[in-house]
Formats: sequence, C-alpha cells, structure tokens
Amino acid sequence: MKGKIILVILLVALLVSVIPCLANVDPILLDEPNDNVFGCNNDIFIELMEKPTIGKSTSGRTAVENYLYFKTEILFLADRKWTGLDKKSFSIKNIDENGKEEFYPLDYAVTMLTNLKNGWNTLSDPLFFTSLSTINLVFDVVPTAKKGWTLLFLPTERGNDSPYCEVEIPLVVK
Repeated sequence: MKGKIILVILLVALLVSVIPCLANVDPILLDEPNDNVFGCNNDIFIELMEKPTIGKSTSGRTAVENYLYFKTEILFLADRKWTGLDKKSFSIKNIDENGKEEFYPLDYAVTMLTNLKNGWNTLSDPLFFTSLSTINLVFDVVPTAKKGWTLLFLPTERGNDSPYCEVEIPLVVK
C-alpha cells in the first residue's frame, strides 16, 4: 500500500512538472488533425481556421465583384525578427472548369480594416520568435465557383522582394 501511495505522489509530481511545459507549446502545432496547418521551412506555419467564404461584402465594405475571405493563424518560429508581412505574401489562384488560371492579389485595405475592426494583428505588426497572429485575409475575386481555389502563401518580410518560401494551399470554399 505504501508503494502505491508513493507511486501516485510521483505521478502527480510528474504531471505538475510537465503541464507548465505544455503551456509554452503553441496550440497551432498541437491542433489535431493538422490537415489545415501548412509549414514553411519549419519557421513559419499557417493554419486555416475556417473554410473560405465568397460574398459581396465584409466588414461593411462592398466588393467590386466578390470577396473571398477567411481567418488564418500564423506562427512565426524564425530566429530573426521581421518588420511584418508584405502584402505580396498572399495571393489566390483560381482554375476554372476550362483550365484557365487567374491570380488575385490580397485586398490590402479591406484585409487591414477587417483585422483592425476585430482587434487582430495586421500585416504591419512585427513578427518575432513564437509570434502567433490571427489574420483575416480578404481577396477581391471575380468568379463565384466553389472549386478550383488555391491560396499561394509566399511569406515575405515587409520591404523585401524575395519570398522566404512558397506554399500552395488548396481551398475548400463553403
């Protein structure tokens, strides 16, 4: 009996010592399943927090054609601080039923407005080791088809011209 009590005390002590360590591990790396988490050189991770939506308006703004928008989380693990993400870090590719590709840049103004209204990070916020940023991305697109969409994630530091890496993320539009 005395041995069991000592074993329980040791087990509790082990759990108490491990749990604070788990608090320092970012949830984006622990999320299961990780089907929506995409890595970039093991330094930058992006997670799609929701399925993209196509609509005529978002954050009180009306699109020229249509908005395609969705929420992401970006985890920054690089050892060098960045001044922020350049707007060229995100674009959308659409392939229509005839195989024609079209590319759409980030709608920077509506993206910034949406994030500021929600109290989230903006692209101009600096990134440093273990930064976790929630960022809503908004694109002004023409087609309304639910299939054929890809997010092109080319993380680039503000003021830099060359992307750190390139990741293509297929999108399932709701």
